[in-house]
Amino acid sequence: MSRRVGSDLRPLTTAITAGLVGWFGVTVLSQHPQQVFDRFRRYDVPGLFIGNWRFFAPEPAQHDFHLLHRVLTADGEQTRWVETALIPRRQWRQMVWFPERRQDKAIFDICAELISHLGTPGVDITTTAPYEVMRDIVEHVVRRQHPGPDLPRGFQFVIARGAGYDESHKPDYLLVSPFVPLPEGT
Repeated sequence: MSRRVGSDLRPLTTAITAGLVGWFGVTVLSQHPQQVFDRFRRYDVPGLFIGNWRFFAPEPAQHDFHLLHRVLTADGEQTRWVETALIPRRQWRQMVWFPERRQDKAIFDICAELISHLGTPGVDITTTAPYEVMRDIVEHVVRRQHPGPDLPRGFQFVIARGAGYDESHKPDYLLVSPFVPLPEGT
């Protein structure tokens, strides 16, 4: 009797195995960057069955943005440019847990959005939302670096584009902000 139950399940097991292998194959093919392989997705109307885990965006980033700032001290001296947000060297734990990456990614995205406005005629870059967010990020860092009564008069920031960890390429300076005054008591 047990032999008969096993033979009755064989077609079901084969069908389930074939379905899982087919689903896995379609999912793997759908990760290919060529758009022709995306045709399988039209059958997944809710978008729940065929994952989209492409390793790279359609145009992967080939550079890093660096945000630097300098301040005008209370005595009227201008400091050197310093990194506002450092890009940390990768650590082993970051393969599994890397929440700090969200901040790096946010700054990268804000820089990319801000740079996209540079060539737009008639746009005052200092009135755009990405500029205001970047200005606020730098102001927060400046206030944290200079606590107490000797608050700097203001600051200036620059966005540079570099080749990541490849230090043989000189950075391109894309945007230098106007001087941003820091009102006391805020």
